[in-house]
Amino acid sequence: MLRGPQLRQSPLHLAHHYRTMQTRQATGAVRRHAETSKASPSPKKRKLSTIKTEVTTSPSSSSSSSSSSPQSPETKAASPSTDKQPDNQSDDKKWRDWSRHGHQSPFQDFARPTEAECRHAHRILDGMHGETVKENFASDVDASLYPHVMDAVVVAALSQATSWNNAKRAMANMDLVYGSRFAYDEIVEGGMEKLQQALRPGGMQNRKAAILLGLLEQVKHRHGRLDLNFLFDADDDEVMKELLRYKGIGPKCAHCVMSICLSRTTFAVDTHIYRISGLWGWRPESATPQQAQLHLDARIPNALKFSIHYLLIVHGRECTHCRGGAKRTSGCETLKNIRNAMKEDQIDSVMLA
Repeated sequence: MLRGPQLRQSPLHLAHHYRTMQTRQATGAVRRHAETSKASPSPKKRKLSTIKTEVTTSPSSSSSSSSSSPQSPETKAASPSTDKQPDNQSDDKKWRDWSRHGHQSPFQDFARPTEAECRHAHRILDGMHGETVKENFASDVDASLYPHVMDAVVVAALSQATSWNNAKRAMANMDLVYGSRFAYDEIVEGGMEKLQQALRPGGMQNRKAAILLGLLEQVKHRHGRLDLNFLFDADDDEVMKELLRYKGIGPKCAHCVMSICLSRTTFAVDTHIYRISGLWGWRPESATPQQAQLHLDARIPNALKFSIHYLLIVHGRECTHCRGGAKRTSGCETLKNIRNAMKEDQIDSVMLA
């Protein structure tokens, strides 16, 4: 938790604080992993000695394991797999799609946002929403909450496609039901229906229960235990390839894990940022969310990525012109101020020439 003068710092300073703390935490976690991996089994809440087939399949599918009934793409993505052989084609497709432009923008001729534009946006947004960011997110991006990569992946999976407040309600209820949102043995042993009820306060409980149980099964099947701490020492490509192989984990979730837990300079795009980047002309109108993420990750300066991510989220919630469903999207005062600042830069450049 932040105390004293740190509470008065801007999100950019908070980002530096968090990254320092995260680096120390990551180093400690890797060291603990190396020291304990050969000595003793994982603590009880991470131990998953058995995976029960009945909790990873729906009643209809368990009645006939050889059924060939068609599934929608969404059902396939959310449903835990009971096949003992990994679906390599499915695993590799997300990685291939991402890695095609993994280190550069897919829109090389689209020159926005510029570095100056990003810096003006960060300064203006910080003045508007900096306090709100600290109030809403300061404690949640504390790396001490996620010393284990597996836990960070679970939180990212449960918080996708919903608000952070809804996700926190669901996870708080999991703490009451299981003793911890990371009590993986208890979660699996309790089965699908119990998990659905535990997640109900946050909504979308059926889909998220299937994703979570499927994620636990896949990691256990792949590594023999629920431990992804080796990713602390992996490079960015190795992290992305590992995380994208799991059903229900997309680039946005993977980037959140990399940014908060692994202290990597990467930029995640949620629904608010995707919408704002379109309204502000920071991406081509035709860009998909994944393309927008690749583009913005390549364009936004590393030093700003962590803090401007949260500033844009808050702006997307509070700005009457930029939030979802807004009837008028052309009157954002923040965008006007950014453009005015850019014009002043041009005037200064001419005067200095």
